[in-house]
Formats: sequence, C-alpha cells, structure tokens
Amino acid sequence: MPPESDHAHASPAGPDSGRPGPIRRRFGLRAHLALVLLTVALLPLLTLYWAERHQIQAEALELTHQTLNLIADVQQRRINLELRRLEDLTRLVSSRTQMRLSLAAYARDGDPKHLELIARSLADAVGSTPDLRGIWIRDPSGRTLTQATRDGTLANAIDMAGLPRQAPAPILFRRFETQKPEIWLNGPLVLNESVIGSVHLLVRMENILALLEDFDNQYPGGETVLLLCSGTPETFAWSARAGVWNPETAASDPLNDLLRNLAQDADPARTSIVPSTATHGSLIYTLRALALDCFRLLVHTSPDKITRSARKHIMLLVYITFSLILLALGAAVILAHVIANPIHAITNGMYRLSQGDYHTRIPEQGWGELSRLTLAFNETAASLQRAIQARLRSERELATLANTDALTGLNNRRRFMELLTQHFDRTRHPANNGALLYLDLDGFKPINDHYGHDAGDAVLRIVAERLRRVVREQDHLGRLGGDEFAVLLDRLEPGFEPESVARRLDETLSQPMTIQGQQLRIGCSLGLVHITPDSTPSRLLKDADAAMYRAKAGKPSRG
Repeated sequence: MPPESDHAHASPAGPDSGRPGPIRRRFGLRAHLALVLLTVALLPLLTLYWAERHQIQAEALELTHQTLNLIADVQQRRINLELRRLEDLTRLVSSRTQMRLSLAAYARDGDPKHLELIARSLADAVGSTPDLRGIWIRDPSGRTLTQATRDGTLANAIDMAGLPRQAPAPILFRRFETQKPEIWLNGPLVLNESVIGSVHLLVRMENILALLEDFDNQYPGGETVLLLCSGTPETFAWSARAGVWNPETAASDPLNDLLRNLAQDADPARTSIVPSTATHGSLIYTLRALALDCFRLLVHTSPDKITRSARKHIMLLVYITFSLILLALGAAVILAHVIANPIHAITNGMYRLSQGDYHTRIPEQGWGELSRLTLAFNETAASLQRAIQARLRSERELATLANTDALTGLNNRRRFMELLTQHFDRTRHPANNGALLYLDLDGFKPINDHYGHDAGDAVLRIVAERLRRVVREQDHLGRLGGDEFAVLLDRLEPGFEPESVARRLDETLSQPMTIQGQQLRIGCSLGLVHITPDSTPSRLLKDADAAMYRAKAGKPSRG
C-alpha cells in the first residue's frame, strides 16, 4: 500500500487560493516550526561548545603545569638521594682504617707491600659494588699509587678524567666515547687529622638512568633531561631516550635551543630552580637544582601533547554537541509533523499488522482521541505478539519432546535414525564415514527388579551423562529403547580409532554408581560397525545390533 502524498493531508485550497496553494503547502507551518526550533536550539549549543572547548584546553594546560612540577620534584628527590648514596659510598671506602694505615706506612718507608695490601682492599670494594668500575689512590702530590678496576677500565682513566690534583671536588662528571655517562667520586684520605692522599671512584650512572626512564615521554610529556651547563669544558645533556649529547653542536630543535639558552647562564644556582613552569618557544618546562656539581634537572613537554591529552575530552564534547544537534533536528521534525503524521502512523501500522508484522508499534499521541486510539492499537498488537510467541514456544517444546528421550535427554530412536540418515546423505567418502556403536547394559534388569523403577531410571540418567563425557562434541547419542543406546561417531580424523572410544565407554560404565545409598555396578555389551559407502542406515543398525549380541554372548551371565 503506497503512502499517501502530502496533498492528501493539506488543507484544501479555497476557491480564491489559486497558485499560491502549493507554495503555502511547501513552506507552511511544518517548515517554519522546524526552522525556528533549530535556530533557537543551535545558537546556545554552539556557544556552549566553544566555551566548554576553551575550558577543557585551559584545564589540560593547568594539569600539565601541575604534573611537570610534580615530576620535577619527585625526580629531584630521587636523583639527589642516589647522589647522596654515592657520596656515602666514597666516605665508606675512604674510611677503611687498614687502607689508610697502609698508605701512611708506604709514605714512610716506600715498601710496595703496603700498596699490595691497599690494592687487595680496593679489589674487595670493587667486587662488592656492582656499579663501581674502579678505584684509584693518589698521594698528596696527585701521583697515582695503585688502583683496582673491572670490565676493562683503562688504568690511566683517572688521568684522562682531568681531575684536580690538589683539592678534588666531591663529585665530578666525566664521559668516555660512549653513550653511558659515568661519575667520579672523590674524597680525601685522612689519618690523625692529616691528609695523606685521596681516593677516586669511577661509578656507572645506571641507577640514575633508571630514574630517567621512569618519566620518558609519558603523559603529559614529562621527559627528564639532565643538563651539565657550567664548570666543564663542554656542555652535556643526558636523557633516557637520546643518551648523552652536546646541545651546542647538535642540530637545532626546540629542546636543543632551550638547552643552549640555559647553558649560557653563568650562575646555575640562581636560575636552576623555576618555582613554576615556563615556556620557551614550543616547549613548556621546569627546572630543579641537583646535588651533583653543575647539574640541573629539566622536565619538559610540548603543546602538542597537551592537545593530545585534551583531545579525548574534546571529542566527547563534539559527540555530545553533535548528538544534541541531531536531537534538536529530530525534535523539530517531530513537532512539525505532530499534526499531520498521526493518521499516517496508524494507517501504516494497520497495514504492517495485516501483513503479519506483530512487532509493529506506533508512537502514542499525547493528546485527544488519537492517544486512546494509538494505545488501543499498541495493546492489540502486543496481545497478538504474545499469542504468536506462545504458539512458537509450544511448537518448539513439541519438537523437543518429539526428538528427545524424556528420561535421559538424549536423542530418541526416531531422531537418532534421522541423524543417521542425514549422515549418509552428507558424506560418502570411505575415509570419513565414521562408525556406529550399539550398546546394551549388562545387569540392569536385576537392579530394576530389586531396587525399583526409580533406581533404574537413576541408572539410565547416570549412563547418559557418562556417555556425554566420553564422546566428542560432533558425535551423536541416542537411546533406542529400554537399556539400549547408540553412538554415531562422525568424521573420523586420521589417528582416531572408534575401538578406543568403545574401550573408554566400557571402562566408564563399569565404574560404580551410588543409587539409594547403595553402590551398584553395571556393565555393557558393545557392538562396533564401521560405516562404508555401501552401508544403509537400517542395515548398519542391524549389523551393530548383531555385533552387540555377539559380544554379550561371549560374556558370562551376571544374573
């Protein structure tokens, strides 16, 4: 039934309407209502969208500032703790009494045995500290007396470091031609309040590297960079992602430009602490001072990462705004059609109902007789739907009862024969035809006679459940009658032996079962027949039955 045209619902034109009639129908009440409603709804929605977008970006920027400062404070504490641990390590090594006594004895008599004792003490210290690469001992004049190293560290590494000979600093940074920086730890050797030499430890910075890796480009950006910008011939920067590099000679980018600008500050103590975040070009950063000489801690991010962090909230705002626009558009259409559409809805609903679509419903009108009419229509359609669903449930239940054995839940004899016939129609290849097992319980009748039919029914249900556990999912089970069962083994894959299934069935069914507080045992007789291309369902069942009786005849009677 084709839908009626708009002309069928337009007010008939009067005698003097003439040509303006179609124009009024085209730009009538519905169009004007829709236009007004959309205009009134869209202006506040768009204003709200731009205001909320600006607020989300501002909150994302504020969260980034707070997070950068938090990361910088945490990293400053953690790295300073590691540096203090290294200073404590230097004090621990220099406090060894035997080493200082040997050094003083060597200074008096020059006996090399004293240096050997010192070397053994140094070797013990190197061996017990995994991140220690070597220890060197100098006399007050700066001459190296002895050392202990590991991992191929050069014996003259202390000379390559360019350390001051007279007043060694507590901690100095050094770098070989690798991307793994190292730290010199220096301390005086004092005996009886006199300086008798100095100790110099070369330590890997792997623990500090691990701290840098904790905040390597994680949201909202907190990459941690260590900057050595004064007190050394060169300026170095170090991060977990890029390793060690010289910003002065590196390619120009926002980070290197910022590092070069910070390295020009001659007084790092004055500017190394930025109480809040600052900006430089396209980077947002914050600085902290460290206990390590000439080192500062930089944590930075970029506005792009702030945009990415706010993008999820902005997209949610876009979805909400778009949904509200669609809702406003839908409301305009509904309001514009609220007078003309009810008759269309009821007419179309009646047509669909006459075509058998009992799920059909029409929107209930909110006023007048149309509300009662649509309510009555929907109730009628719902009643018809419930009746149809009840009939379908009854048909499914009847089909289940017709195909299922009520006691065991297995396929009954009729359904099993249908499945067997379908198997023959589906496959005719000898290598994949399957096999049929015919099974009869031994000793079932005495249980049924002695303990009653309830016990017999319980035995049959247990047997059915054990059969389900043994066979595969694609196999079919059926109760053919009484205590006789059949198993159709479908699709025999290479290596699969039906005889093994028969043995497992025999073993499973032979296990004791508890019925009415008594432990009872039954057995079974099995007949196995392989399905061949020239088999038929009835002939196959007879052959399996005959094989079962031959197996039963070969067993001693169980009474």
